[in-house]
Amino acid sequence: MTSKYSFYHLPNKEATGLNSKEIQEYILKWSMKKCLSIAYYAFNQEFCEENIDLFILDFFQDSNVAKTLQIDPDTFLEDKVAKVKIEEVPCTVTSMAFFDRLLDSQNNVVCNGQDKEDNHLIRLCMEDYKHGIYITNNLKMMLLDDECEEYALYDREERAEFIFRLFKHLVVGGIWCQDDTIIEPYLDATKSIYKDLLAVEKMSDSKQPSVASRVYRVVALNSNNTVIFPKAHTESADYSFAYLTVYPKTRTVALLVHNVGSTIYV
Repeated sequence: MTSKYSFYHLPNKEATGLNSKEIQEYILKWSMKKCLSIAYYAFNQEFCEENIDLFILDFFQDSNVAKTLQIDPDTFLEDKVAKVKIEEVPCTVTSMAFFDRLLDSQNNVVCNGQDKEDNHLIRLCMEDYKHGIYITNNLKMMLLDDECEEYALYDREERAEFIFRLFKHLVVGGIWCQDDTIIEPYLDATKSIYKDLLAVEKMSDSKQPSVASRVYRVVALNSNNTVIFPKAHTESADYSFAYLTVYPKTRTVALLVHNVGSTIYV
């Protein structure tokens, strides 16, 4: 790389899954409305994975990016991004069959049988409190309580996968989340948003689909090591998050961010 990366917002590229009427109704119920967004950008030179720290720092220092984030751009630019924290996120899952084990009632996450619309009812549990989040059903218990039996349905590597993290974020929701009684809305939203964020290609040798995007969880900090993006929250629950997905072939990125607000959005 000979110079800084430059980024250009792609306002005409729409997250059709997230912005669909059905998914918007779901995220309103989950207290994520207007806090959860996807934006797309193009960049000006070949992607070099070895320089990912510089790539993402350039991204957050770019004025074209700052103007599109869910934060006052003047404040964001004045409170200069000095460093970034990056976690590379595994992303290999290409089928929703990854979640089939949740639909097996013998695994104790959903009830036996289905309703008239073939939906699976989530099994309720005694109320608990983990990581700043109230738990009233076995789905949240499976996601958050490492001492429960259902937690073992997914091992550490599977839980690290981007699709599992996305699913978990949606189930946890926002501060005033209203839990769904059936599991299908969470699965539908996960599938739709996952497709909004990733590029999938067929491998030439096996013709099996493979994720071609790179995924990173990102945090931007100022020179005082204060988090300025996404919005830090004072509660113990990890409500705010940001992921950057990079598709090297087309030199494009997608930014998924959940910036927790202080009001209920309608």
